[in-house]
Amino acid sequence: MNANKNRYQREDEKRRRGKVCMVTYLPNPSLLPPMYNTAVSLSEEGFEVEVICVTNDANYALGEEVQDTFTVHKLFSRSSKFFNDRYGLSPSSIFQASIQYAFTYLEFNWKAAWTAFRSNADVYEAHDLPALFPTFLAALLRRKPLVYRAHELYPEMHEKVKFAGLWKFLERLLVPRARFVVTPDENRSMILYRERGAKAIPLTVRNCPPYMSPTSGTTLRSLLHERGLNPRMIVLYQGLFDDSRCMRELIHAADHFNDGIYLVLVGGGFNEWAEPEKIIGDSKRVVVLPRVSYSELNAYTSSADVGILFYRNNCRNNYYCAPNKVFEYMMMGLPVVTNNYPGISAIVEGGQIGYCVDSENPKEIAAAVNKLADNPREYDAMKRNCLKLSETTYNWEQEYKKLKTMYEQMMGRHSRPENVPQRRTTEENAPAVSSVLLLVVLFFVSTFSAHTIFMS
Repeated sequence: MNANKNRYQREDEKRRRGKVCMVTYLPNPSLLPPMYNTAVSLSEEGFEVEVICVTNDANYALGEEVQDTFTVHKLFSRSSKFFNDRYGLSPSSIFQASIQYAFTYLEFNWKAAWTAFRSNADVYEAHDLPALFPTFLAALLRRKPLVYRAHELYPEMHEKVKFAGLWKFLERLLVPRARFVVTPDENRSMILYRERGAKAIPLTVRNCPPYMSPTSGTTLRSLLHERGLNPRMIVLYQGLFDDSRCMRELIHAADHFNDGIYLVLVGGGFNEWAEPEKIIGDSKRVVVLPRVSYSELNAYTSSADVGILFYRNNCRNNYYCAPNKVFEYMMMGLPVVTNNYPGISAIVEGGQIGYCVDSENPKEIAAAVNKLADNPREYDAMKRNCLKLSETTYNWEQEYKKLKTMYEQMMGRHSRPENVPQRRTTEENAPAVSSVLLLVVLFFVSTFSAHTIFMS
């Protein structure tokens, strides 16, 4: 009885502090760590937080549920299930894939917009471009501020993005309507300001994990010993197996590692990378392990010696990459070998925590790894820098301070942050009202059609 009473009191206090509604086109907020961390931190600060996401699994728990300290509202995508049941997960033609994507996305838009509107929040926050339009509609109808969290340069995520022209149009139309735009990298912030019409230079909030004291583990060494290997140094790659991550170059680089150095790949991929062993061949220096849950990953990271990751320079999203893996490696004291791209090199070489190299040159990658192995004094200095910077600078607790000021300002509880630039005037910035109204009309016509088909 008392427990329920205390719970209701806490909920009342959060409602008085303010409510934030977050929208994502993903099935679970935990798949997007910056979003998950924000939701937890806001809730701990006393704000009420509701996250809206989407799934096509009919057996998945739908409706509202409490996840940790915030509420998750899952939307069921009937159109996605409809197409998957009839045509499988991989449509046979581009036309079929386009139709499937269009109907699935339209259904998400009208469901997410309606659910967000009903949440009656004080602030509406879209996480990545697919969630921006329904979040904008809810914020517009409620006359509440809109925040756009651009975790990616979405129209430029790959070399060839489906409907890239439409995504750019949508971004140019809606980014100027956002009260605040947040990105994980300064270079991406300037792109959204100069090319997409953001009202002010977007706030940069890096994808850092919550601070965790470093630990030393033996998980990887034990697994390698079981395979008859005795590693002197373990180089860890964790994440997606794909050509966009320069995986072939990385595997070839392992052939040039000095004796006793092994490359361990933890993760998984799709298409040909679903079976990476076939691509690796008979390499004796590469070990592949299946992906593990986020809660288990730390045990693997802490038992490696060097963290490595690359992005192919075939789009601006990769060139201005802002991976959370760098900060995860740092937090466990792993010197990093990565791309020589502007944003990431400022952190890695600027902080003297590793080397930045040409990701398409296997011999250059191997030379950096061998240098770390052959120079223990330099390696130890980089390890110390990793641990110090993780504790003082590159952690979620530090990054969240920027967001906290932003939310308090929107809810009228704080003066304007000093580091937020002067906003553009409406004449400089906002798109014509008629364009927005036309888009809204088209949205309701198209989503009514989707509703008629999939709800009948």
